[in-house]
Amino acid sequence: MSGNDKRRSARVIPFVSDEEVIVIHQEGRRNVLAKMMDLSEVGTLVYLLEEADISSPVELSLYDHGKVFEVRASVTRKNGRLNAFEFLNPTLEVLREIQSKLIRMEVEWMRLSRRG
Repeated sequence: MSGNDKRRSARVIPFVSDEEVIVIHQEGRRNVLAKMMDLSEVGTLVYLLEEADISSPVELSLYDHGKVFEVRASVTRKNGRLNAFEFLNPTLEVLREIQSKLIRMEVEWMRLSRRG
């Protein structure tokens, strides 16, 4: 990546612990737990909770407001335990789930930022 910021959409950082956990599913390999560092409509950055070699494609299980949804993704960048994923052709239903999660995360951020 060059010095330019190539992000295609705004990112939101999770502040509620149950919103942060992601399960990474890889065919023929064991699942890996990760902590979401940020989220956008096109991808997410996660921190692996254990050493693992993640290779594309994967399926990510994300939690939103009492339910779990899955989205296929590919690894776009790795740096130690930090892995960036781009979502692969999410369905309209999954896009709605992601947008709903983003809205809830933004509302929570606004609520917490008013406390200070």
